Amino acid sequence: MWVFGYGSLIWKVDFPYEEKRVGYIKGFSRRFWQGSTDHRGVPGKPGRVVTLVKDPEGCVWGIAYKLPTGQEQEVKGYLDYREKGGYQVITATFYPRPQSSHSPTPTLLYIGNDDNPNYLGPAPLEDIANQILSSTGPSGKNTEYLFQLAEAVRTIMPEDPDIHLFSLEAIVRERLQKQEQTLTVAGQD
Repeated sequence: MWVFGYGSLIWKVDFPYEEKRVGYIKGFSRRFWQGSTDHRGVPGKPGRVVTLVKDPEGCVWGIAYKLPTGQEQEVKGYLDYREKGGYQVITATFYPRPQSSHSPTPTLLYIGNDDNPNYLGPAPLEDIANQILSSTGPSGKNTEYLFQLAEAVRTIMPEDPDIHLFSLEAIVRERLQKQEQTLTVAGQD
């Protein structure tokens, strides 16, 4: 059994696996349209995390993990709990990096559809950035989630030009820098 990670499953791998492969799935785009009240926000003040949205021209890079033989259901049960905040499991075809000798593989992935209670949907990037800047939950600051994901994608999958992710990262970093400059100036008065 293979599971595809496209969000925190790329950089927060807290489960056992036998093998991992870098690659992509087709027909989706990664978007910060899923609310998080259990990890990066709280009820009444959700953070924003990624989900996949259908996009006929889309391609999402990530990592497929082969769950350990004999432990598949146990590990999947853990992942079901971890990804409980409105996600459902679907199957998609995973395509390994072109230079890989591996064939495409069916893989499970967790997706927050627009009919789940935590789905926040599209919004201007500036509004998404504001929500990320002001959200913190049991797993930490929402900015950490964004920055960890952007850095992992940039480092592990440099062929991924995820404009949504990297544009959002740039806006949030710029706003944080302005906040720090304002605090520095205010502290000098």
